[in-house]
Amino acid sequence: MLSIRLPHSLCAPKPSIISKTFLCSLHSQSLPFTAPAHRPYGTKPHLVARPPPKRSPIAATTSAHPPKDADTLNPPASTLPPPLTLPTRDPADNRLVSYFRIGKAYVAFYKSGVKAIYHNYTLAKQIRPRLAQAPSPEQALRDGLVSRAEYHLARRTQNDVSRIPLFALVLLICGEFTPLVVVFMGLTGVVPRTCHIPRQIEAAQRKLEERRRESFRDGTVTMTVGGGAAAGGTGLDGLQDLPKPILAHVGRSLGLYSTLWDRLRVPPTFLLPRRIRSAVEKIDVDDLAIGREGGVKGLSEEELKVAAEARGLDVVGKPSGVLRSVLEMWMQARKRTSIIDLLSRRPSAWPQR
Repeated sequence: MLSIRLPHSLCAPKPSIISKTFLCSLHSQSLPFTAPAHRPYGTKPHLVARPPPKRSPIAATTSAHPPKDADTLNPPASTLPPPLTLPTRDPADNRLVSYFRIGKAYVAFYKSGVKAIYHNYTLAKQIRPRLAQAPSPEQALRDGLVSRAEYHLARRTQNDVSRIPLFALVLLICGEFTPLVVVFMGLTGVVPRTCHIPRQIEAAQRKLEERRRESFRDGTVTMTVGGGAAAGGTGLDGLQDLPKPILAHVGRSLGLYSTLWDRLRVPPTFLLPRRIRSAVEKIDVDDLAIGREGGVKGLSEEELKVAAEARGLDVVGKPSGVLRSVLEMWMQARKRTSIIDLLSRRPSAWPQR
């Protein structure tokens, strides 16, 4: 029998379209090693190493201490609302069409905010092992197990995740009208922080600052803690013995109870000691972290406003330079009196050098 031996190139099977598509899909997934596209027949493929993908400094660490090269003072920008860009209205367009476009922009903004919560949740999972080494997140920050940036990332993410179910229900019912419902019905407490629109933030800040001014103007605070406050302390040791006007003012200044109690003229003094204790402990450990990780000068502009508002300071219409100066005054006054005493006074009455 006559046998004919064909060349190897003729016997080799031709790659099908499916196999080519599969190889292209593998190449697009950025595998760690890939072979050159062309090589001589009979030679072994040469593997080319690719560098590993870059990871976030916070997400990449699971060690007992925060990373050295990360921003340990300011939490990620994803913990704050993303920029809101609204379409400009064309006079030639129908008013209903313009409102529909604006509504779609708000929905896209809310979607970005929800995606940021998921992103922050994945980052916060890397911090949990270190937070679990302390009885509370505040104690973990005090002991240096986490940085200030990681602490606020974990705290804000926890608060945002807890608000998602109710906010999703409001968004499902109201749709494009959600911003109007949130602003005019005062549902700020329902909305996650990453989904706060600028108008909503400013309205809540103005309302809180007006309550604070009324508390000072009406003479609600007729006395201060003064000499009984330990320098550098919190003032919580004698919290139960504080006069009710001071408790009511501190709670009103920090927004710790609803305005409904103001209308009834009966502050919830039975609830305030526990809420004031929690808020003051957070301020105390945050002051410690700011001083330890760069000082007030290292705070970003947005984080400067958040820190000032958390300490009962007015922020609406205040330039960043003024806020930074007032927060520096707060840090200096902490060396001479307690947090409760500072919260019961105007900044002009804080003890200085």
